[in-house]
Amino acid sequence: MHEGGFSSPFIAWYPSQIKAGRIDKGTGHIIDLAPTFYELAGIEYPKEYNGVASNPLVGKSLLSVLFNNVSQVDRGAPLFWERAGNRAVRDGKWKLVSIYPSYEWLLYNLDTDRGETSNVAQQNPAVVNQLSEKYFDWAAKTGVVEYSKFKLKTEVMPGGNPLKK
Repeated sequence: MHEGGFSSPFIAWYPSQIKAGRIDKGTGHIIDLAPTFYELAGIEYPKEYNGVASNPLVGKSLLSVLFNNVSQVDRGAPLFWERAGNRAVRDGKWKLVSIYPSYEWLLYNLDTDRGETSNVAQQNPAVVNQLSEKYFDWAAKTGVVEYSKFKLKTEVMPGGNPLKK
């Protein structure tokens, strides 16, 4: 949830389209790759496949950043993610995080604290409330299931062998 593996450089090469030696600061996400490739190929993402309606792509194309010298994608909404009960929201300079099982919200100002070392949630309760509300709206809309409802429970049997329930 923290920026360790989530904050990585993105290197792109496309002769005569991407200017060499350019460095842009912005937020992109893996969810942006498919929309970028569809736009680059000049095709639309299918609304259905084999008679089954497909979910819309949630990312945004990165081509404006890659080709048109735009500094960042205008996504119009924060980025949200959840993994194994851990959850996060990224909105501009703000990053809201909670780690399972505590679910205490931690807030970071990424403009001044790229390493996420200073929790500023107590100093910014309105930001925490706003972003957490947006997280729960996103979670409900996308069908996020509370991790504790399906977490695999493990007990150790006599002899040290794990028994999964």
